[in-house]
Amino acid sequence: MGLFDGLFGRKKQAANDPLEKVSVLPGLELSKALADYWPQMEATKRASIKIIATPVEDPHCRKNSFGCYPTIPRGFAYPRDENGNFLYPLAQLHCADMPPLAGYPDSGYLQFYIAVKDNDVYGLDFDDQVTQKNFRVLYFEENDVWDPETDFDFLAEIIHSDYSPVNKPHSLEFALQTDYLGANEIAFDANTAFLEKLRRKYPQLVDDFGDELYDSFPCNGHKLGGYAYFTQNDPRQYNAAYKDWLLLFQMDSDEDIMWGDVGVGNFFIPPDNLKRKDFSTILYNFDCS
Repeated sequence: MGLFDGLFGRKKQAANDPLEKVSVLPGLELSKALADYWPQMEATKRASIKIIATPVEDPHCRKNSFGCYPTIPRGFAYPRDENGNFLYPLAQLHCADMPPLAGYPDSGYLQFYIAVKDNDVYGLDFDDQVTQKNFRVLYFEENDVWDPETDFDFLAEIIHSDYSPVNKPHSLEFALQTDYLGANEIAFDANTAFLEKLRRKYPQLVDDFGDELYDSFPCNGHKLGGYAYFTQNDPRQYNAAYKDWLLLFQMDSDEDIMWGDVGVGNFFIPPDNLKRKDFSTILYNFDCS
């Protein structure tokens, strides 16, 4: 092969480089080889609500918050753990303030509580992740809290606990977003069946493609709905009864929130229960590195 043949050969190879990036959506580029399967990836999309959390100075009642006093009916029996300790008010979401999300309430208050007193695993029972004895998910319609509780002196110790994953109170804002593939979920293998074709065509690059999908479609962050993120494994894979449960709410680690060693907390719900606003059956999980 002559010099020019060699040069043109290399140019031709570079032009057909399967790792060369091309645009599939505004702001999203994929390798050429992966971009050929964008229609299959796009079909896996799920709407979700991104939660933007901003640290604040005090934990007074806010409609949308992490680590603040909740909006509950006056005289309501505040939730306790199995030992009688008050639960920590992890998150409160005023559904009327969120972008519409199919299946989710469009009004009312959705609240999440976990055990932090004398409990170093945030209320998680690794053998029973659905019985709400050391965590709780509550929902109040707007009319339920027309006369809200204002005296939270009883909660002073818990709200300032050093054992909560939330190091500072936060106010919240919301934005609609789209998730794809579910890179950390049990759905990932089914959503990426096309990788087998790439494995046969580019056996030496299959790891590169896998890494690219994980980097391009992260499922981390604070959110409602969409695909979940884990630092370890999806707990739904161990019990067929949970495999179709939806991500209800996810709180990730960041500068002022820390689940163990940079972990993440998730709450899952049966789809029909979500439609009925029935939050009595929940799968709670957290894991960390």
